[in-house]
Amino acid sequence: MPVRIAHVVGALDYGGVETNALNLIRYLPPDEFISSVIYTGESESARREDFERLAAFAHCPYIPGGRVDFIRRLRSVFRTSRIEVSLSYAFGNHFLVCAAARLAGVERSYVRVAGSPSRGRKNTLKSILLAHAARPVCSGEIAVSGVIREELARSIHLPARRIRMIPNGCDTEGILERATRARAGRTFTGEIVVLMVARMDDAKDQGTLIHAVAQVARGGVKIRVDLAGDGPERAAHERLCQREGVSEIVCFLGNRRDVPELLGASDIAVLATRTEGMPNTLLEAMSARTPIVATDIPICREVLRGGDCGVLVPPGDTNALAEAIHSISTDGTLRRKLTDSAFQRVTEIYGRTRMVEEYARLLRSA
Repeated sequence: MPVRIAHVVGALDYGGVETNALNLIRYLPPDEFISSVIYTGESESARREDFERLAAFAHCPYIPGGRVDFIRRLRSVFRTSRIEVSLSYAFGNHFLVCAAARLAGVERSYVRVAGSPSRGRKNTLKSILLAHAARPVCSGEIAVSGVIREELARSIHLPARRIRMIPNGCDTEGILERATRARAGRTFTGEIVVLMVARMDDAKDQGTLIHAVAQVARGGVKIRVDLAGDGPERAAHERLCQREGVSEIVCFLGNRRDVPELLGASDIAVLATRTEGMPNTLLEAMSARTPIVATDIPICREVLRGGDCGVLVPPGDTNALAEAIHSISTDGTLRRKLTDSAFQRVTEIYGRTRMVEEYARLLRSA
């Protein structure tokens, strides 16, 4: 009999967490697994339709201050759906999810950890408390990268035997095909097109990219920047573009479903960021064979193999980012070296099939 799995998600955004959840729901072997989705957020989202098309969908919102009621309602959903394994996508509130699952008789409960659990002292203390409170009812933590696995063990003090690392995966061949078509149909105008795909919040650093682009443009280089994504910092970034005088060359695209095509139509993919768990945008750029510039933080070093697969620049360094953009745009040998290394690495380590197979092995054991 197929194993009944509940994917418990706290948001329905266009980020990597939701994309990877959809990939698991879509590609886990249907003869072995029956997936359902439980959404615990309060707000509605257009991406809800993506989940509803693939699996049974239940909305069980968590309302701050209503922990006991949330556990009671979620337990009822688990029982009604006859769930055998729960997979939570929100580290922290997984304590409540796993407690509800245990009360409902769910055999195993896991939490997928995609973001840094030790960003800031206050957040680290909270993560320690919640992670250890959840241990009696949580079967284990799934780290999406080596950096996250290290943080869970060293900073959150979870036993290493509990932590399983399963890196994010993407459709490398599909992304390359779509990007190649877009690249072939591109009309070259002599301008450098830079793309950054990221949510606009305090974890990302579009501001440094805007400053760097202004610096490049002042040097007489014809350049355009496309910013794909949305979030609470968008208005601040738009004001910064006005102050820097680059509003006409920085395009705010909002949330997009055609990222492979955007990558194919771009010369450089940039990830300027302050913190990451596992940046899907790098995996997509590596798959699309678009050269990368990224902030030199641990996870970017891990994914880009210390700089072999993309240029790494210090956090918040406008000059270094501007120089990297200029170097890649003028050095064809460097571009080919970076994209060849990146494509080989993403196909070997970060393919979607490999990710799904590793989750299937874990969930099968339950």
